[in-house]
Amino acid sequence: MTELMTTVLPIALFWLLEALYLGGWPVDAHGGNGIKQVMGLLITAVLWVVVWHAINMALVGLGAVLGGIVITSFVSAALLPVVNWIGFKIVGVSIRKVAAAH
Repeated sequence: MTELMTTVLPIALFWLLEALYLGGWPVDAHGGNGIKQVMGLLITAVLWVVVWHAINMALVGLGAVLGGIVITSFVSAALLPVVNWIGFKIVGVSIRKVAAAH
């Protein structure tokens, strides 16, 4: 069961966290057209799954559930802004902070 969890969880978790990051935080994608922004999002998804699995392999020694899933998910979620910046920069789109609406 943990094999299936480590396969499906990073993909499902990415879309939830990405919606919270791009939709809820004061950031915006600047530059490029819609196709470049969608390509940046897909590249970011692939990069985030790779980061999640790399952290998973490093922390699985702490336990299959605690290190392999829980801590891995928290650390990967904390790295999401960096992974977004890299993924969107690959296609020439920048993620910038914007002023929060009042």
